[in-house]
Amino acid sequence: MKKTLLLCLLLIFGGATLAGCSAPPPLLSDKYLNDTSLLATGDQCGPPCFHGITLNKTSYTDAQAKLKADTAFKDIQVKDQDKPPQILWSTAAGEPCCVLSADQQTGLVNALLVKLAPTMTTKQVLNRYGSPKYVFTTDYSASEVAVAMVYPDKDIVVWVVPGDPNSTLKETSPVVMTLYLNDSDFQNTLKQTPLQAWASYLPYQTYKNATPVITPAVTPTP
Repeated sequence: MKKTLLLCLLLIFGGATLAGCSAPPPLLSDKYLNDTSLLATGDQCGPPCFHGITLNKTSYTDAQAKLKADTAFKDIQVKDQDKPPQILWSTAAGEPCCVLSADQQTGLVNALLVKLAPTMTTKQVLNRYGSPKYVFTTDYSASEVAVAMVYPDKDIVVWVVPGDPNSTLKETSPVVMTLYLNDSDFQNTLKQTPLQAWASYLPYQTYKNATPVITPAVTPTP
């Protein structure tokens, strides 16, 4: 998995795999960013644009300036020494919500992850983008599971929470997180991630136990 994506996902899912640690932050929370730009159309700033930051166009330096000037955000943390360099920030109320990274060669933003308040639904995403090509599942906690809807042609992944492990994905299942990733990283990641085919609204366990249509590529041993 590409490092940019891995770093983003670990921020959200890493806590769920650390035995003996405190419970991870919830996926479903009204404290996260109240933002519906994922559904933007026309000339509005929608994927791959977010609050004036566009993947593969906006420089890391310009992204810092835009975030610091945006009243929707605060606590902008610039981590220039990280590899890749990252910026983390919070909602205006101080809830950590977002992270972006930049390509070390080009200096352009190449990945953006946003934790969202549950103001959008699965149906709205499908109405905007159509059916995703792939999905994958995450057993996040005893009370929350997530289904990731993967749109390779849009270079976005949208996570929704149907409920607990016995729940069913529905039209009303809320969107809780979205990832924008540049095309080359996205396509490389697809080759290294087990993915199931989208099959509409099904029980979570059906998706979890489905045979992957993409399995990680095996790298030959030198």
